[in-house]
Parts: sequence; structure tokens; C-alpha cells
Amino acid sequence: MSSTEPERLDALEVSLIHEAAELFEAADHPTLLRLAKSFVRVVEIIGSVYDLRHLLELIMRESERAVDAETSSLLLYDTESNDLAFEIALGPKGDEIRKIRLPLDENSIAAVSALRRAPVNIPDVRKDPRWNKNVDEQTKFVTRSILAVPMLRQGRLIGIIEVLNKRGGCAFTEEDVNVLLILSSLAAIAIENAQLYQRSLQAERLAALGQAVASVSHYIKNVLTGLKGSITLIESAVHDGDYHILDRAVNVLKRSYGRIAELVKDMLSFSKGRNPEQVPTDSNQVLLEIHDMLVESARTRGIEIATELEPDTPILLLDREVLEKVIMNFVENALEAVYERQQTDYQIEGRVTIRSRYRDGELSIEVEDNGVGIPEWELSKIWTAFYTTKGTSGTGLGLAVSKKLAEDGGGRVRAVSNPGQGATFVFTLPALAIESPDMLPTLDDERAPDSARPT
Repeated sequence: MSSTEPERLDALEVSLIHEAAELFEAADHPTLLRLAKSFVRVVEIIGSVYDLRHLLELIMRESERAVDAETSSLLLYDTESNDLAFEIALGPKGDEIRKIRLPLDENSIAAVSALRRAPVNIPDVRKDPRWNKNVDEQTKFVTRSILAVPMLRQGRLIGIIEVLNKRGGCAFTEEDVNVLLILSSLAAIAIENAQLYQRSLQAERLAALGQAVASVSHYIKNVLTGLKGSITLIESAVHDGDYHILDRAVNVLKRSYGRIAELVKDMLSFSKGRNPEQVPTDSNQVLLEIHDMLVESARTRGIEIATELEPDTPILLLDREVLEKVIMNFVENALEAVYERQQTDYQIEGRVTIRSRYRDGELSIEVEDNGVGIPEWELSKIWTAFYTTKGTSGTGLGLAVSKKLAEDGGGRVRAVSNPGQGATFVFTLPALAIESPDMLPTLDDERAPDSARPT
């Protein structure tokens, strides 16, 4: 196995997250639910099936189910002959269809989709001159409507997925297009993943990919359970005429949608490259704003958030957005750790402390808690994507995102812990002192930070 193979497999994980996140982000609410359900089913298939042909057959059956199509097929692009070959063709005539090859020209819907690298949705094939009748003539199948989408990997054509004849005689919708796009992305990843597996036979790396997709699918399953619960509440309210129940349903919907939105944000942050955007920043001000955002929710749990900020810290040229995201993640994790300890140690006075220090062109931020702590063997794993200690309630992306954001900007993160007593997370980033405070951007809520500010 070459030294680049692990990096390529890591890229598959990132690509899976990125492509799904972009489609989730663009989807409306009904489409979002369909995407989530199909995504869960397909990633479970990818994580558990290693035979490529069987894997693709299962993905195609899910494609049919997702868009309510009568049948489907998958064509692979042959780079040597520059044509499309039917790899998977479901239905009674599948064996005959698999003998057919389509040249890459304008004379078939699949080829048009391949050439354009874009979906092609034909509601009535009889009215489209690009429709290739040869397949129907050879198989005696009657095609009415067809939707073809390309399978792409970093702009490279892998093949085409086609679904035929939406049930009920309707045309395929834009929602169907979006659903099939994400399934085609997953199919492309499955194909490349299987090819890597066949070359390297490195099952450990594939298991890591399985863990990745399983983690996300479990998380989405939990969100869907919340959505299902809200639907039950709405039905109950309508049936009983008790519309006060709707308030509970709306709250559940908001929480569930917020969890999906947070997942999408983390997925995009992890998968997208980011150039540092350094701006003159009052770092103490940023840390106090984080304190203010979380202090009330922490107090309701019996946890104090304190700040011990180095006085006279100059205005610094740094990536403010990264500072906010990383420290916010550290503090939220610290609150969870303290709360977990409180469930068994009722005498503990929960406390999270944010400290800052500026020396020699580097800003160092510490977030210390007196929570459950982290075993030594686990300290190196917590920064790995999809590794979580929260079971199905977490995605395992939070700290991985923090590490990636920090390192993209030339910074670093680390954690130390005394198991059972607490942990300290440290974020260090390069930051040039600005001589003139006039360079600081105007803040809506500008106030002079105190050097130490407990709750």
C-alpha cells in the first residue's frame, strides 16, 4: 500500500461529510427529512457491505425507494473506451441490459448527463429526441420518464445513476433530484472506497470509515426520533382539540432542527478548507462574550463559569471566528463533563474557568473544568473525527473541527486531565500585537473587559 493511500481514504471521509452537508444545507424541510432518512440507510450499507456489486445493488434499491421509481440502473464510465457500461440494472431484464454500452455522445440521456456533469430530468421521453430507444426495444420495457444524475469524485466522472418511471405516472420532481444527488455521491464514494479496499485490503481503515458514517447516521436517527415525537404531539393536539400541546411540539421541532443545523455546520467546518482571516481583535472581549452567552444555562445546572483574563492584553491580529468557535466548543464540552460528574457526585460545586495569556506573539487560552476528566489512553483519541464519548447523542465532530480550525490557522490544541477530577483544554494561536487600537473593528456591544470576571 502506498504512503498516499491513508490520505486518500481520509479524503473519502471528508468528501462524504462535505457533499452531504451541502445538500442538507440547501434542502427545504420536507426534502431534509427524506435526505436524512436515505442518508442513514445508505451509510449503514456502506459501513457494513464490502462486496462492491452487492453494495451498489443495495444503493440502487434505496434510490428506487427514495424517489418512488419503478426501476433503476447504474452505469460506470470506462476511461479507456470512453463509454458507459451498465454495471447494475435492476428488474427482470437486468441481465440483457448489462450487455449494452452507451457511447459518450448526445444520443442518450445517460450520456448527456455524463457530458454535462449535471442531472437530466425528462418527464416524457417520447418528446425528447435524445432518448435512446434501443434499450427499450431490446428489453421490451416501456420507459415513460427518466432521471439521470452523474456520480462524480472531485469533478471526475465515475458513472451515472438512472431511475425510471416515477410511480403514479408523475414526473420526477426537483426534490427527487436533490435526493438522488446525495445518493449518487454516496455511490461514487462507495465505488472508490471499494477500489481502495481491493488494492490495499486494509480493513482497519475501512472500519474507520464505517465508524464515521455510523456515527453520523446514529446522530441523525436520534434527531428523526425527536421529529417523529413532535408529529405525534401535533396529531394528538388535532385529535383532542388541545392546541396548547402544539407549543410542546414546536419546541421539539426547534430543538431537532437546531441539532441538524449544528451537525451541518460542523460537517462543513470539518470538510472545507479555510484560509485564516486575521483581523484586529480584542481577545478578552471575545472570551467575555462567550462567557455571557453560556453563563445563564450553566447556572441552571449549578455550574459557575469564571474568567481569569490577563490584564492589558493588547489588540491582536488573529482569526476571531476560529477563536470563538474553538473556545465555545471547549467551554460547552467542559460544561457537559461537569454536569456528568454532578450526576454521581452531588457535593461537587461545578466550575469552568477560562484563562488567557499572551507571550511572544502567541495567545494561549485555557478552559479548565472539574468534571469527570479523561483517561490517559483516551486523550489522543478525542481529536479524531467521529470519536465520541457521548454515545449516540454526539457526532464526534466537535473537537475534530476545533483541531482542524486551529491547525489551519497555524495554531495547536492539546488537553491534559486528571481522571475523575477534571480536564484542561488549551488553544494556542499566533497573534501579532497591534500598536494602534483604532484598527479594532467596531463592535455592537462594546465594553471594557475586566481582567477577572466570575459569575
